[in-house]
Amino acid sequence: MTVVVAGAAGGIGRACVDAVRAAGGQVFGADLDNGLDITRPGGAEQAIARASAAYGKITGVVHAVGMSGRALGDGGVTACGDEAWNEVHRVNHTSVFRLLRASIPVMEEGGSIVVIGSALGTALDDDFRTVAYASSKGALIPLIRSAARETAPRGVRINLISAGLVATPMSRRAQTDHAIRARLPELMPLGARLCTPEDVAAAVLWLLSPAAGRTTGAVIPVDGGWHLR
Repeated sequence: MTVVVAGAAGGIGRACVDAVRAAGGQVFGADLDNGLDITRPGGAEQAIARASAAYGKITGVVHAVGMSGRALGDGGVTACGDEAWNEVHRVNHTSVFRLLRASIPVMEEGGSIVVIGSALGTALDDDFRTVAYASSKGALIPLIRSAARETAPRGVRINLISAGLVATPMSRRAQTDHAIRARLPELMPLGARLCTPEDVAAAVLWLLSPAAGRTTGAVIPVDGGWHLR
């Protein structure tokens, strides 16, 4: 198993790198740390080209790049400005399109692409009212399904993980918000705790493996029951 992980230096991305390596796989990490920015034009193509040159055949790709737009003014529809809207969609949605477009041509039968999404893409909440973020994640569903339908005849699988509140630096505000923590039994009733990056990485590893060989175009919740509300 040879896997490209975009966003390899982030919380979930790093956990995915560790999980693949622990399973005996090889990882090519693409991140700003090594000059590979898949959110910019040409960045995804550069990452896939460098991975192919380093390892040859690529069997898996993971998109774990993302951002919150709160610092830019993301909020409700009437509060969110153009800067927050455009930047959040560029990073959270357009970069997925670019990585899919670059990855699909090099994937062979049995290959798997996994994208990390968010439970906020389908289940909104007043404590997380960020229209740019939620819509950028929700828009991933038709994108993933369209790509999965295109690649299914070639035996290439593409799936989306809908992650709940995950204990990463990006969610620090929510982690330290006493009101949100008090609502965890309601928001994430399975264990009433935040997900860990390792929880998400375990699902990613399964989707990358032959064990998920009949699964494509799916939205897999790893959210502690967030979607049940």
